[in-house]
Amino acid sequence: MLIKAILFTGFVQGFFQILLLGSKTRNALADKWLMAWLLLVSFQLLFYYDGFSGAPVATGYIGVLAFSIPLLSAPMLYQYIRSLSFGKNLTTGFALLYFLPVVFYWVVNIWFKFHYGQEIEVLKGYPHFDPEVPGLVLYIFTIPMAIIPGGYAIWGLITLIRYQSSLSAQYSYTEKITLNWLKWLVISILVLFIGLFLLIRFGRIALGPDDLFSVVGAVLSGYIFLIGYLGIRQGTVLIGIEKDILPEPAGDAVPYRNSGLDERAVEKIYGSLIEHMETQHPYLSDDLSLSALAAQLNVSPNQLSQVINQRSGSNFFTFVNAYRVQAVKVKLLDPAFAHLSILGIAFECGFKSKSAFNRIFKEQVGSSPLEYQRQEKL
Repeated sequence: MLIKAILFTGFVQGFFQILLLGSKTRNALADKWLMAWLLLVSFQLLFYYDGFSGAPVATGYIGVLAFSIPLLSAPMLYQYIRSLSFGKNLTTGFALLYFLPVVFYWVVNIWFKFHYGQEIEVLKGYPHFDPEVPGLVLYIFTIPMAIIPGGYAIWGLITLIRYQSSLSAQYSYTEKITLNWLKWLVISILVLFIGLFLLIRFGRIALGPDDLFSVVGAVLSGYIFLIGYLGIRQGTVLIGIEKDILPEPAGDAVPYRNSGLDERAVEKIYGSLIEHMETQHPYLSDDLSLSALAAQLNVSPNQLSQVINQRSGSNFFTFVNAYRVQAVKVKLLDPAFAHLSILGIAFECGFKSKSAFNRIFKEQVGSSPLEYQRQEKL
């Protein structure tokens, strides 16, 4: 049966990726949360696989436990997002939040057993009840499987959007750390659980519950492959990102009113910054960050961010890359660098990739590097 093959393949892939992550010489915090998510989803796929076998083992309470796995795997994925983006570890408050739904779910399960005098029968990944059990009970057991993971998907998406909005304020190169792949996967997960909720609550379709959860299992197999391998490829993104360095609110009448810097201090730091950029050329380092540049100037990242925004009218990303573009423009017209390709010059001036260089150069100059070189040499 094709669906069983897909489910078993997803299960094997999950454990294979856990082994790959575990074999790394140093495991980042995010890697450990990814391993936890892979482990839970792998067992969920094994549960679905068992349900489609001739003599399933995971029935009754074991089946209910397996059916409730999304209540734990969803927060594990969210914690992976928190760790990968802002480097956040698990706090006591979040731990209670993560485990509260599954504890409540089991309390409801015990109440059901004592109130109705029967156990839930889980077949092919879906709970079944006797006809005399009210339909509301079915919704209590099934709808949280869509609402809670969907809620964590929304939370994860908000976290990724906030993370991406902070990048240009702190990093001069963002191409490989935007986590766009994870954002789009989270969006697809959100769509999946919204669809699952609608099918459970309002569905009048040809797919029965058994067929529905076989499709869910097949989709989860795909997610294990994508999130696992892309997560391994991504590796550690950033360490110590300043999550509080964000653009000032548009409606703020007094920007940076709580920063502690007056006009004289801002002007002094800005003067030191310009002198440092023109004499020490820190922008030639392709991984220059706001924190690194702030340390060189002996100021805090928040203070440096304020100075750049107020005096240059741009963010850190644009400010640093303007120096890089200017350095490229000079060298493109200098015969001493004729032996280098345009890309070679870009790398010497602090750019890290061809695509980022071409995009930034055209945004700031209005033409491609080659067009600029030809026009200026005429």
